[in-house]
Amino acid sequence: MPQDQEPRPLPTPDSQELQDLVTEAETRAVYQVLYQSRNEPLEMTAIREYVAEITGKSNLQMDRRLRSLRTHFNVPAERIPDKRNHFVYPLLGWKPDADKRTARKSIPGSVRALIFQTYGNRCAACGRTPKDDQVKLVIDHMVPLDLGGTNDPDNLQVLCEEDNHNKQALFAEHQDDVPALRKSLSLPEVHMRIGELLKNMAGEEVPKELIVLVAREENHGDPTKRMRELRSLGWIIKNSKRRKGRRVLSCYRLEHWEPWPPEGPQAAVAGLERARKRSKRFREG
Repeated sequence: MPQDQEPRPLPTPDSQELQDLVTEAETRAVYQVLYQSRNEPLEMTAIREYVAEITGKSNLQMDRRLRSLRTHFNVPAERIPDKRNHFVYPLLGWKPDADKRTARKSIPGSVRALIFQTYGNRCAACGRTPKDDQVKLVIDHMVPLDLGGTNDPDNLQVLCEEDNHNKQALFAEHQDDVPALRKSLSLPEVHMRIGELLKNMAGEEVPKELIVLVAREENHGDPTKRMRELRSLGWIIKNSKRRKGRRVLSCYRLEHWEPWPPEGPQAAVAGLERARKRSKRFREG
């Protein structure tokens, strides 16, 4: 947006503009609460309470309502400083490409049930369950829709609300890196996806969560192994840990990279591994 151009005004909760964009009354109620609290954003517990007062309903699938609103509006999860796993949800304005977006299709109930069953009603990140740990579970897109992810079952997982909010906060912090993430996700090999992300963010500490995202491997893969394999191709990658609030984040920083081998990194890594095994057998023989 040009610096001299005024931000596009948000629609008021009772406007026809909002009704044309958001067809479900319950989702408009969530928008109403976000709109009215935009100067002092609320935590999710308070948002639920206010929406329940408006609609008379308590089970509102808030994660789905927020995803729907995020089709057009910028509603990040912002961590409250010095408060562990506490977030507020400010309504910051329109998405830059809001007019080009279409409403997100909801995930069918049968698919949601399948995903919960596949993950054993357990958070894919921390392993907690509603029965044993009193957490609330939600369906999460491994690759966010904004980065080209889909509602296909192989892109869906189960997260507890805490880990889901942490993921949202992470992406809010890395909005400037979205082009690099989208470019990396389109590449055909896991080493290329990770390597190109590191190159695009060269000199920066890249959180492990972003590495896992672009790796797109089942069961979150093994970033440590992939970094070791990239190092075998001549790359210099430093790993570190940094504290953010009460969380400790594992990070990687690229200091030197080599061109991709003509046969591709996966084939090159496999060739090095075969040579290592031959050498080991020779020494032992």
